[in-house]
Amino acid sequence: MPEAIIFIISLAALIFGADWLGNAATHIAKSLSLPRILIGATTVSLATTLPEVTVAGFSGAGGVQALGVGTVLGSPLVNIGLIFGVLLLFSNATIDRAYFSRTVQFLFTILVLIFLIFLGGTITQVAGWILIAAGFFYLAAEFIVSKSEQSLLEQIETRFERLKLFFSRRKNYQQIFYLVAGSLLLLLGAHFLVGSAAVLAEILGAPQILIGALLIAFGTSLPEAFTVIISIIRGRTQVAVGNLFGASVLDLTFGLGIVSVFAGARVEPVGSYLTVGAIATLSILSLFSIFGKISPRLLGGILIAVYLIFVVWFGRIEI
Repeated sequence: MPEAIIFIISLAALIFGADWLGNAATHIAKSLSLPRILIGATTVSLATTLPEVTVAGFSGAGGVQALGVGTVLGSPLVNIGLIFGVLLLFSNATIDRAYFSRTVQFLFTILVLIFLIFLGGTITQVAGWILIAAGFFYLAAEFIVSKSEQSLLEQIETRFERLKLFFSRRKNYQQIFYLVAGSLLLLLGAHFLVGSAAVLAEILGAPQILIGALLIAFGTSLPEAFTVIISIIRGRTQVAVGNLFGASVLDLTFGLGIVSVFAGARVEPVGSYLTVGAIATLSILSLFSIFGKISPRLLGGILIAVYLIFVVWFGRIEI
């Protein structure tokens, strides 16, 4: 099936493009002496969210909005349920209590806003711009708060990294190459991925939102998964947690916003409400990692189980 081959190649190009672009963005962020938690919450989150946001943009422009809606709704489920669950299961995750609770509260606020938008049956263009504005507000707020919370040790570390990067001029030129090449791969990958996914959905007789929420969302969340694996190996789980929850907020704001600013997006009532409810449930459960007395490994297993239950339930409803 040619469409399946195109889909796989496009997904790989999307992931590699986002990875190259993300590494270049992180390099630039370090050279600007940004706090580590801020890099995870904003810069890395922005980079790892690019696959979903780019897919959402091409879906909206191509008239297959359900594909983009499914992708950006499914990605937070993968981030919080599957990847964060794995992080808790296989590591002693270090979680910044203030950042974590603040981000989850903002996530709940966005979920309430999305639920109210969904009541109208469509995501209007105006609602799309409101969601995009909310995404920029989150980034600005995190920049201001995280900068003020940076410890003296982190300030020394980031200044040392900035000095080291300043003298690595050759590496700086390499980052420019990765920035450009990554952007091209990202755009080309998203373009062909959306087209092939729409054709596959038609051939398989599956709703576009199902393909987006389960298949594309899982694939585009691989950068977050790689970030978590590297963070576990290096013992930098604080960055991983910031990335996962920051990326989830940006998926729901920038992703849903961009998919609807072209011509609006129709909401699939049952599937969309189920997805929002599942994200809210996983977010509540995730709070037990800092406020509850439950074992992190047990909580990780619960999060993964909830995600798998959602996959089975959502698949049965849509099919």
